[in-house]
Amino acid sequence: MNDDAMKVLRVYYAHAICLYGTEREKKELLLIREKFKDAEIINPVNYQGHLMDFYLRLVDKCHIVVFSRLLGKVTAGVGKEVNYALKKDKDVYMLNSESLILIKSPVKFISRQSTRELYREWWLRYKTV
Repeated sequence: MNDDAMKVLRVYYAHAICLYGTEREKKELLLIREKFKDAEIINPVNYQGHLMDFYLRLVDKCHIVVFSRLLGKVTAGVGKEVNYALKKDKDVYMLNSESLILIKSPVKFISRQSTRELYREWWLRYKTV
């Protein structure tokens, strides 16, 4: 990465795939923009279809990671991204309704299978009429 690229604060937004393109995603992005006004937000929605190593390389290129939970749980991919960022000594914030909370300890996260089940639960709760 060149020197100009490092001057821009980059924030990686780790969130569950089922939130991509939703109103909740829009609200969370607004909160991130309010906290980090001049930052470039790296949203994995713009990079779909890659393996986890790709997303971890995106985390490497960022200074901060902000994540959200789904129905109170940290999903598999988000948990891997968060714990990877913490290992790399990056600042990590958890979105908590209207605020961001700095965390220092690794998060416990659910398995991929449990994540898929949680997506179904979320879909039934929030996407049905």
